[in-house]
Amino acid sequence: MFKLFNKRNKRLTIQGDSIFIDNSNDNVGKAAELNTVFALTEATPEIKVYENNQLIRLYRIDTLNANSNLTGQFLHSSIRILDNSAVMIDGVISKSDTSFPKWTNQDYEAVRFQPFFLSNANDKNIQLIGKGLFDRGLHFSGTVTPTAVRCICVCDNCSKSFSLQHFHAGFSEIQYFYSTNSKETLLVPYGAIANMPTQLQEIIDSAKLNELESLLPTSSDGHFRYFNSFKCPHCLISFIDFEKFTEMRPKEYYGNTLLNQKPKQWTDQTGS
Repeated sequence: MFKLFNKRNKRLTIQGDSIFIDNSNDNVGKAAELNTVFALTEATPEIKVYENNQLIRLYRIDTLNANSNLTGQFLHSSIRILDNSAVMIDGVISKSDTSFPKWTNQDYEAVRFQPFFLSNANDKNIQLIGKGLFDRGLHFSGTVTPTAVRCICVCDNCSKSFSLQHFHAGFSEIQYFYSTNSKETLLVPYGAIANMPTQLQEIIDSAKLNELESLLPTSSDGHFRYFNSFKCPHCLISFIDFEKFTEMRPKEYYGNTLLNQKPKQWTDQTGS
């Protein structure tokens, strides 16, 4: 799948499509960073992460329709282990093995792999089950994530990966609603319906919200609801669990769709 670009330091070793992390003995709790280039030899490649030779994460790099075959391209990546045992991996896809586009370039295409904690801090992974993308380290408050950066998430239940595209709903002055199984995302401008919740609005009137939701169109998989969770497309278990963590919903001002899907737009004339 990958040509062999071997690179290593004391904690990190790269072999083909695999990242090997040494988390034994004196390495536990030590920060490390490695920049490397993966040579992609498959249309839809995968990155595997091992801790002490045990496979712990598998990320599938799902492709954009506009660049559907990654064979012969390169992933310029940064791999970081923080001193709290968090692992963070980012990368930029390029047709060159020596350079990559800047985020301002039209052909910029970046991937952000869902961060995780190594086994000595696994309790933190458990605490993140059902949490949003800010808590999971895929977005950062005060820093805007470019829309050309897609997130590769890993389901808490089935461990399969899936890719998300995002939009900043606050800047756009819109509210988003996920459908029952999050197969669709509906966008509604703030002023389109009375009592529309805005981003970061912490107090939500449930009666007014129910009335508002009654005006929304139906979705192909059920209904659009403000507190609908974003679910894993493989097993349909809640990934961003707004129904459980309702207090999280107003703060998640990035809305999402699955890769290559466009949000559904509200129109006053048809309500769809």
